[in-house]
Amino acid sequence: MKALVVDDDIVSRMALMDLLSAYGVFELVEAEDGAAAWALLEQGLRPEICFCDVRMPRMSGIALLERMKGAPALAAIPFVLVSAASDRDTVLQAVALGAVGYILKPLHAADARAHLDKIFKVTLDKLAEDPASTLARLNIGMERLQAYLNAFDAQLGAARAELAGAGAADARTRVDGLHNGCLTLGLWQAAAGLDLARQGVFDTARIDQALDAVQQAVQRQRARARAGAALDATGLIA
Repeated sequence: MKALVVDDDIVSRMALMDLLSAYGVFELVEAEDGAAAWALLEQGLRPEICFCDVRMPRMSGIALLERMKGAPALAAIPFVLVSAASDRDTVLQAVALGAVGYILKPLHAADARAHLDKIFKVTLDKLAEDPASTLARLNIGMERLQAYLNAFDAQLGAARAELAGAGAADARTRVDGLHNGCLTLGLWQAAAGLDLARQGVFDTARIDQALDAVQQAVQRQRARARAGAALDATGLIA
């Protein structure tokens, strides 16, 4: 899962990247200003979320946001503004343009995490459920959730081997079981991908692509759960 971090201030950029790294789910891509970020996007970068400073040379955060919202292939990417408190009017402008949230500079870890958690509930949680919510829904502890994810990962590996020689009916049954597993674990996007792939004529290649996405989702969720447990142990989250 890629996150693009755009800031001409290298210290602020590094601090935000460190905070994001603690979630354990991001492959971080950095850009020194809006123009550099736009070049990466034009080259095909498609991050799941973008964090961008307001005031930068060559292209400001607002200008980058406007460009992204004007490009059909980029318009749906969640955009988070990183701004100083004095940029209140700019923040309001960015929200009006479609930004999903903002983080104040200079960064304070606890405050920034509170904002990030709120932002992720309307962005990343659409891809996969917050592990804390999964724990509450299933009434289990973090160690047990990790056991579920490990078991599901093993089930995926076995299913991929078995699907190669299975008839269409058996293959559909196995895929249905994996789809239910995704839903149980809160892997929303992975479940939707499997649901789409199993529609119509059964296509092994299409199913195989969907299973790649499921395995990646399991890995991200496992890392996200570990990161949440580590942060909980430090007292940074309730």
